[in-house]
This record gives sequence, structure tokens and C-alpha cells, in this order.
Amino acid sequence: MGNFFTSPLLVWAGLIGIALPILIHLLNKRRFRRVDWAAMDFLLQAQKINKRRVKLEDLLLLLMRCLIMALLGLLLARPFFSSDAGGGLFKSARHERVILLDDSLSMNARSGGTTPLTEAGKAVTNWITTLASNNTGDSFTLVLASRPDRAVYRDEPLTEDAVNQILEEIKQLDAADVTSQLPKALSEIEEMLDPSANGGTSVNRIVYVVSDFRSRDWAPEAQKEVFASLKRISEQSAGLYLVDAANNSPGSTDNVVIEEVAVRDKALIAGVPTEFEVTVRNRGRAAVTDLAVRLTAGEMLPIERVIDRVGPGETGAASFTFTFARPEDLSLIEPVRLKAEIAPSDGDGLADDNTRYFPARVTQGLRVLLIDGDPSSSYGESETFFMQKALSPRGRVISGLDLTVVDDSELETLPLSDYEVIYLSNVYRLAEGARQRLEDWVDAGGGLVMVLGDQIDEESYNKDLFREGEGLLPINLVGIQGDEEGNAWTLVEPQDVSHPVLKLFDGDGSPLLAGVKIFQWWSNQVAQAALDNGKVTVLASLSNPEKTPLIVESSFGNGRVMTVTSALDLDWGNWPAEAVGYLIMLQELTRHMAPQRVGEGVFPVGGSLVHGLELTEFRPDGSVITPAGSSLPVRALPKAGGEQSTSWEVRFEDTPRRGFYEIELSPTDGGEPEGVLFAANVDSSESALERVDLKAVESAMGESPVEIVAASASLMDLGATKSRTEFWRWALYLLLAFLCLELIYGWWLGARR
Repeated sequence: MGNFFTSPLLVWAGLIGIALPILIHLLNKRRFRRVDWAAMDFLLQAQKINKRRVKLEDLLLLLMRCLIMALLGLLLARPFFSSDAGGGLFKSARHERVILLDDSLSMNARSGGTTPLTEAGKAVTNWITTLASNNTGDSFTLVLASRPDRAVYRDEPLTEDAVNQILEEIKQLDAADVTSQLPKALSEIEEMLDPSANGGTSVNRIVYVVSDFRSRDWAPEAQKEVFASLKRISEQSAGLYLVDAANNSPGSTDNVVIEEVAVRDKALIAGVPTEFEVTVRNRGRAAVTDLAVRLTAGEMLPIERVIDRVGPGETGAASFTFTFARPEDLSLIEPVRLKAEIAPSDGDGLADDNTRYFPARVTQGLRVLLIDGDPSSSYGESETFFMQKALSPRGRVISGLDLTVVDDSELETLPLSDYEVIYLSNVYRLAEGARQRLEDWVDAGGGLVMVLGDQIDEESYNKDLFREGEGLLPINLVGIQGDEEGNAWTLVEPQDVSHPVLKLFDGDGSPLLAGVKIFQWWSNQVAQAALDNGKVTVLASLSNPEKTPLIVESSFGNGRVMTVTSALDLDWGNWPAEAVGYLIMLQELTRHMAPQRVGEGVFPVGGSLVHGLELTEFRPDGSVITPAGSSLPVRALPKAGGEQSTSWEVRFEDTPRRGFYEIELSPTDGGEPEGVLFAANVDSSESALERVDLKAVESAMGESPVEIVAASASLMDLGATKSRTEFWRWALYLLLAFLCLELIYGWWLGARR
């Protein structure tokens, strides 16, 4: 029965259903009692004349109803004829071989002198050659798991010319850098199997899924969507085969991979030593020893470090210190292409994940904007005078900070996106436009330091900046306290010496804070709820009886705000006179508040390359240099909902290969194009070569008609002659016809009688 029906059990249901009209007929005959009546003799004599004709008419009606039940069961069972089961008597209209080839990076894992992708290529080549030599008239569809939405071949007839082209293309297939999209690929095949997509023509499709069956893509407990799709395909197709192309020998899953290139600083600054850490993971079963790790910057010779031992399943790290050259003309600083590599070793089955790319966007320093609320041309009198000296001290050692000092009148016009950290120092009040721009900048990830002083408008700060705990200011101001003459003071008491800003003042560094005297300060209140939920943290307080918060950190959107409730000049304290402690505190505070920009530009292969630009600085038309060296045009577009804004963004989607991508943009002033460097890396999960248990795959498929075979199987073993033609539509048409006929015939008999 399985050779002729998709659902054989429903055939038996239809046959059993034939008994229903017969049973009803018999029951109807038992409903009547025989009653002798003299006048009936004349009717009986008349009935005898037509009795034979009536019986024949009733029998025809009964047979018609039985046939309707049989056709209903036949329709539900979806009948078909297989070409091999029919002995060639029934010929299928057309046959299509649909091959889904897993071309993910793991298919390049080498074991036993070969790779799964090589074996898969051999298998597909042999199948196509067999089909072409047998002159079967079959067609061929090839879908790659890396790009399922674009079939390499779609229903391609296997003519002599087409076969030669197909074989040549299969020979040149290489593993893709992008992650396998197996669920999407199976969904695409389901759409191919949809009868409505074939224009009503009869097509026999046999589906072959060729893979290395890594746990990442095939674990039944994690990939329920995959197995649900496979079950549907097995029901809709003429055959489903899971073809195993991998070598299951011991050691075939061993691999060593570079997982990450990390930077310990928040910016790569020319002339300042930078520490890099390359993390390596051993995914094999045995320890790897004396593993050489190389780091190369641009065209320079590589630096090499050796990791003594990395145990099975463990990670190891190699540290590098690198100083990027600082040109005399700082405008000539260019991004550097950094590449980390590990040398091939025993137990490293996949060489394609031995390299990781990093876009070193080198700058002249962390960009810091000082907004001076009390500027002065007199030496030492401006609000930010001592801050400038501490953040950019003179000497041979480069501080790594790039300072810009302005007064508060420029806050509404400056491009805030050019800066990582902004100091708002003793600014009287903020205009509505300036406040909104500052909030938007912090919300996008900026670090704002608010230093209070004697010019602060208490009412404006509480109303516009505190806003009942919803604004930038995390504290409610309650007035200035302390001794204006400086004859009395209070000291600084750290509350969290583990915090990055204060950790250097712990232990031996505690004397650096011990001599700091604060004469005046802003009394303030911190909401207890904000402290409890972690939105606000008090880093240091004063030693006065009220324990007034001195340094308060809070979060705002994606950024942070640090509030210092006393001035950082000599008007309200002697902190600047404690030169070493003052310099350390401001340097650490600035680096802590800077957003983590190092690592920006790293994205997975196949991801989107996104970069924002200001139309006032750059033209919208640019180009992207790909890893292959080709130049592709790209154009910036307005951000979603920001059609009226001058802040646009470049978005580039065509990133199928690992390596460096660079956006080149032309300044509006006609200067030389500027490059923004990106690096695409393969997904490290592709390096996990552990295979799924094929018995678990069989169990997950349940009763679905699917076969798991090796890539070495011949086409005769994979349904070379198995094709089927369904004719359930004809059963439907017959069923409708007999239903109409039975209805008309029954009405005619009833009316005539």
C-alpha cells in the first residue's frame, strides 16, 4: 500500500466507510411493519409489475453512495504511482533533484586527508554524471545553506551543455565565511515543494540534504525548527535523504581557534603604548603545547608570543604591547589593519579560523571638551585652568587626551558627536536647546562630568537638569555650605575604593587624598530609591556630619553622568595644590567616563556595516573598499525618523567575506578622502566541530520517511528511479461528480415515485 498511497491507513478508512450506506439501507428496510389490508391487493398487483425496475434503481443508488465513500478515502490517502512500482506502465511527468548543500566553514575541516566539502562535491558530481548518462530527463536544483534565497541552479534541465557548466561550478565551490542558514534554506525548499508554485504541473522532487552534521546546526533539542521543516519536506517530496559528508574518525572534531582580539584601553592613541590580548580556545580532546600567536600591524613585521599549554576545552591568552607611530602632522593619523594569527598545529582541524582581524582606529587622544562657565584671560583664574594642566600636563609623556576648551555660549553649535567626554564646569544655566542636545549626546553613550561651583543657578538646575530624578543631574541641590573664607574645611572620604576612579587612592595611595581640604560645597539630596536600584552611586562623600555626597555617578540612557559637588579649582578647596592626587583623579575620571570605542567596526561576516556622518562635514556619496580590493559605491541616507537632521548614516550590507572593509568619505571642504576601517570575522561558533549523534537525528524524525546515508552512496541507492505521480486531484474531481450525480438521481427517483 505504501507504494501507491501517501497515507495507506486512510484507504482502509474509505473501504470501511463503504459499509455505511449498506447498513443504512438495511436499517431502513426494518423500519416498516407489514399490515394486511384488503385494498392493498390492487396496489401489490401493480407493484409486481415495476418491482424489478425499482430494485435495480435502488441498487444503483446504493452502489453510487458506496463509491462516494471509497473516493473520499482515496482522496484523503493521496494516491500516487511510483515509476518503479508501476513497472514502467505509469510514467511520471517530470523529475527534479533538489540538493541542499551545507557550505558552512566547518565543511572545510580536514580529517583523513580530505574535507566534508570535498566529499560532498564528489558525491554531487557523481549523481549528476549518472543522471546525465542515463538520459533520464531529470532537472537539477542546487541551494547553498550560506545563501538560501539565491539558488545556484533552479530546475535546470540536465542537458550536455548544462551538465558541463554545473560540474565546473561545483568543482570551484568553496566554504562560505558567513554562518550557515539551515532553517531558512529548508524553508525555501518547502516553498519549492508547494504544488501551487508549479503551475499545476506534476513534478516529482527528491530532496538531498548534504551536510557534515555538526551539533551547532543539528542538535534536536536546540534545532526544533529544522526538524519540523524536515518532516514537512518528507511528506511533500518523493523522497528525502540526509547525506553525511563528514569523516567520523577519532580526531576529526579537534580544532584550535582565535576567539577574540581585545584591547585593555578605551582608545588607540598614537604614541601611547597599547595592550592587546589575543584569546585562543582549544576545542580538541588533547592539550595543545607551544602554540605560536602572531600579531601584525599593517606592513610591519609580526610580533610573536608563545602560549605554553592550552588544555582541552580551555582558553589561553597571549599579551602584546604595541605603540602606534605618532606623525608630526596629527591630521595624517590613519587606521591600522591589525591581524592576529596562530600557526597550524596538531589537533587543529580547521585552518580557516586561525586568523582574526581588528580595525585599529588610531587617534591623537581621547577627545575631551571642557565647557568653562567662568572663563578668564588672567593666568590661573579661569574655571578650567587647573583641569587643563592636569588633563594635558607638559612633559615627554603623552597624556593621551585631546582637549578642546570653549565657553558655554558655544554649546548649542558644537558637534558634540566629536567628543567622548564633556566637562560642564560651573556653568550658570543651560538654554533649552543646549540641554536637549546634551541629553541626546549622553543618551547615545557619551560621558558627562558636571562640576558645580559658585555660579550655579540652583533653581534652574533643579527644575531643568534634576527634574525629579529624570534629568541629567542625579541630585537635588539644597544650597551652598561651608566657610567662604577658607578657615574651616572638611575632608574627602572615599565610599568605594574599588571603583576605577578611586582604586589608585587605596592602600599606599591613600595619602594622596588625605591632604585634600574642601572649604565650600553644594549641599544636596540623593533619592534613596535611586541608590537602591543602582541608578545612582556615591563614590566619595565629605567628612562633615551630614556626610554630603561629593562625587556621584549615575546612568542616563546609554551614557553616564559624574557629578562633583565642589569646584575643582582653588576657590572652594586646595585639591589642585595636591598636584599628584589631583592629576591622577582627573585622568582616571576621564578615562572611566569615556565610552568604549575601541573595537567599534568589528562585525560578523554577513552583518551590516554602519557608520554615521554629518552632512556639514562629509558628502553623502562615498565608496567601500572590500577585502578583495574592489571599490563599490555607497550613499548615506537619513536615519529613521530623522529626515530633517544633518546626521545621516552609511549602511552597507554586501559583506560575504572575512577581512577588512573601508569606507572612504569626501569632506565637504574638498580635502582628501578619509577612511573608516571595519573588520569582518567569521562566527567562532563555526569552529565547534562536534558532530551530532545520527541516531538522535533518526529519533527526532520519528516515523517520517527519511533515510540517512553516506556521501559515498550511489544514486541508485538514493532514489535514482524512485519518482511518483500523484493523482489525488482526479479523485477529487470524481468525488464531486458522483456527489452531484447521486443528488440529482436520488431527487429524480423520489419525484417520479
